[in-house]
Amino acid sequence: MDAVILKGRKDGFELQLVDTAAWDAILTDLDALLQKLANDAPEGNVEFKLLSGNRLLTADQQTQVQRLFDRFGRFEIKSLTANVEDPSAFKAKLLAQATHIVGGIVRSGQSLEFHGDVVFVGTLHVSGTLKATGSIFVLGQVEGLLIAGAAGDTSAVIAGDISHAGQIRIADTVEIIDKNDYQADTLSYINDLHILEHGHVADLSKMRPKLFRKLEDL
Repeated sequence: MDAVILKGRKDGFELQLVDTAAWDAILTDLDALLQKLANDAPEGNVEFKLLSGNRLLTADQQTQVQRLFDRFGRFEIKSLTANVEDPSAFKAKLLAQATHIVGGIVRSGQSLEFHGDVVFVGTLHVSGTLKATGSIFVLGQVEGLLIAGAAGDTSAVIAGDISHAGQIRIADTVEIIDKNDYQADTLSYINDLHILEHGHVADLSKMRPKLFRKLEDL
């Protein structure tokens, strides 16, 4: 069985690195195949899409493949695609999609940080900080700093009673909370003009339908 399968495409070639084959066999077959293509088509630049199936190439394996292509100046790797994800990238994606239920007391000077959304049911003291890369839903008592969309997500929201918060921040937009008439159902978000605006939690299903459906599943 061939360890590398060549397929012609309109925009170049596709090389399938058979994921059940031994790595040494793949390198051997790939070397021979590139040499044959170089001899058969001695002119013109050629782009290749590489598919590695269920094998996720390590950094060392990618380097080995690139070195083979470097021997042929006209050949270029356009993309390298696998059917599986890098575990670290997959973990980061899961964390970003997670919803954390957070209780306890965050005292002055303390800071809690989370990847994903946070449902806060604890107490956040003055000068304490609660930070999330996603949205923050306040069910507890908040007097400190709330930061949603900490990594720059402008679609994040802060929902709940922020009337006693010292400051709220969504992405890079900040508001200092002073005298106000915010209610327990306040929904804070960044509008289309990139201004921090306040509405009601009941509006969440229309404004952020994906986030609303996610909360329904909790």
